[in-house]
Amino acid sequence: MLIGCKCLNEEKTVKRVIGDFHDEPWVDKIIAIDGDSSDYTVQELRQFSKVDVYVHRYLDWYHDQEIMQANIVLSYIPHNEIVFLLDFDERITQPLKEVLGKINEAGEMPDGADLVHIPRRTIDVLRYENSPFAILGPDGWPMESHEIGQFPDYQPRLIRKTHKMHWVQSPHRALVGWTQIVALRDECHILHYEKDDYRDREWIERRWLRQNAKRISLGLPCDLYEVSAKPEFANAIDPNYWKGER
Repeated sequence: MLIGCKCLNEEKTVKRVIGDFHDEPWVDKIIAIDGDSSDYTVQELRQFSKVDVYVHRYLDWYHDQEIMQANIVLSYIPHNEIVFLLDFDERITQPLKEVLGKINEAGEMPDGADLVHIPRRTIDVLRYENSPFAILGPDGWPMESHEIGQFPDYQPRLIRKTHKMHWVQSPHRALVGWTQIVALRDECHILHYEKDDYRDREWIERRWLRQNAKRISLGLPCDLYEVSAKPEFANAIDPNYWKGER
C-alpha cells in the first residue's frame, strides 16, 4: 500500500509521524510532497528508506494552493493503486493499522469501494503553564488533555486512485470522481493532535484564510461552501488585510 502526505515546515514532527508506521509490512512506499520548507523537513524525510520526497513550492498567495498540493499528491499515485492519506498532525491507531494491513493483504478495498471515509478524533494537548508549548510523552507525541471537535468527523483518506479523481474546496478538501464510498467503524480511527506550539496553528489558520481572501478579491465563487473563519482570525479572510501583497 502507498501512503501519501503533504507537508510544510514539519521538521520537528517527521520522526514521530513517519516512524510510527514506516516499518509496518503493509507500507510499500511513502510519497511526501513538500512545499519547499524553510527548515530541515526534506532532510528528515530522506532518513527513511521508504519515503520518496518531491518538492513543489507552496505559494500561499495563490487562491487554490491548498487543494493544488493535495492534487499533486494524487498525481504521484498510479492508476488503480490503493493509497492512504495522512497529515503530519495525525497518528494511525492500532485498530486502523490492522485494518489497513488486511486491506493491503487482500489487495481490495472494503465492499468494492473506491473511497473509504475514516473516523478522526481530535484532541487538545497538555501544555506547560502560561506557555504555547505542548508537553511531550516518552514516545515523542503530545500528551492528551481532552477531546475536541465532533467525533467521528469522517475524513476521505483511503482511495483506489482513478484518473477521474481530484480534490476541491480549500482548505478542508472534498474528493470528487469516486463511484462508491464506505466508512470504517469508529474504533478504526485517526488521532488528530493540536500543534506542539499553538502559534503554529495561528500561522496555518491565517495561511488558509489568505487563500480564501484572495479568491474573494478575484470574485471567484467557492467550490462547495463558504469558509467560516474562527473569530480570533476573522480579519485574515478580509482581502484588505492582505492589501499591497500579491
